[in-house]
Parts: sequence; structure tokens; C-alpha cells
Amino acid sequence: MLNVHCRRPIKRALTVILVFGFIALFLYDCATTRPQAHVAQYQFTYNSEMYRIRSIFAAENNERYNEVIGKHFLAIDFDQDRIIDRISVGTTSLSEAQKVYDYGLEMLTKENRLKEVTPANQKYTEEHSEFFLELKSFYPANAKPFNQFKIISKKQLVNPETIVAMDFEADGTLDEILKGTTPLEKLQAQYTDLINSGLQKNGLVKVDDTILVKK
Repeated sequence: MLNVHCRRPIKRALTVILVFGFIALFLYDCATTRPQAHVAQYQFTYNSEMYRIRSIFAAENNERYNEVIGKHFLAIDFDQDRIIDRISVGTTSLSEAQKVYDYGLEMLTKENRLKEVTPANQKYTEEHSEFFLELKSFYPANAKPFNQFKIISKKQLVNPETIVAMDFEADGTLDEILKGTTPLEKLQAQYTDLINSGLQKNGLVKVDDTILVKK
């Protein structure tokens, strides 16, 4: 358990929660007796730079997400699944922010400050002989929806190899690889196949040029 000191003479517990790869950190804010937002922070050093992982739970709308904060960027993990979904501030690539995030989460694991929680999200999955395909849709406030595409290997039961790519416009075209070394063209072919199958099976919907997981 990690103790965090507030400016008022009260000590409260910071709990970092992990469920099958899903992350959430909670700190009862010292600003009010009954806070509407719960915030947790973890500070660490990576490649001689200081970073923070900050987790936010907005009780008013039941919204949970994690932020990775560095000197030159702010990145967001909208569904707390260990994967960076968007760079909110700065020009750092998703893959570079992901390396920082992975390292911070690894430190939290080594320090035994992780517990488990399962967030809700919109996703469509298909199982193949050697891997799972997953399409996850996000609906951030004041921004257009976007998709995250994953290929999860079935060869390893613990920490399976995962390839992650992003479709920032949710238009069926992958824009950036977040994890993995598979060429974007190959991933695009698998993403297109998954979209076509998902539309046929009514697991995905297409509105104008936007393709999203059916709610």
C-alpha cells in the first residue's frame, strides 16, 4: 500500500488496481470531504526523465481513465487496459509514450502496488486458430471517436504477445502501430477482414465513413 501525503494533516491510501491487464489507480482527493473526482498519482524516473502516471475516476459520470504525464507530453489510456490511446498534449509518438507507460506499470508491479478491476468498454472480438482479433471503439468527450485494433497471440497463456494499432478517424484505415513489429500493410489487411466480418455479423456499424463497435 502506498501512502500519499496531502497538504492537510491527513494521510490516505493510494491503491493501484490491476485485473487481467486492466489498470486503475484511486486516491481520495483531499480537497473536499466527499470528493466528486478521485485522483491517484505515481511518480517515477525513466531514462533520466521524471514522469507520472495519474488515474482519474469522475464519480459524477462514472468515467475512469489513466494519464501518463511527461515534460513534453500528456497521454491517455481511456479504458485503463495498459495501452495508450491518444496523445492529448505534445508531439511524442504513441509508441514512445507506451514505453514510458509500460515501464511505470512494471515498477508498480514490482512494488506490489497493483490490485484488480475490470472497466467497461465497447469491443468486438473474433477468435482464430493462433490468435484473437479485437476492435475497440472509444468515444472521448469533445473529440471524434476512434478505434484500437489488437492481435493477441494464443501461444502464451501468461503475458501473451500483443500487437496494437490505432485508427484515429475510425474510418477503417490504420494510422499508427503502437506495439509490435508487423508491417502496417499486413495489419491493415487483417483489420479490413475483421471489419468486414464484424459488419456482416452485426457486431460493428458503419455510419457515413465511420466504423464503430455496435453499442
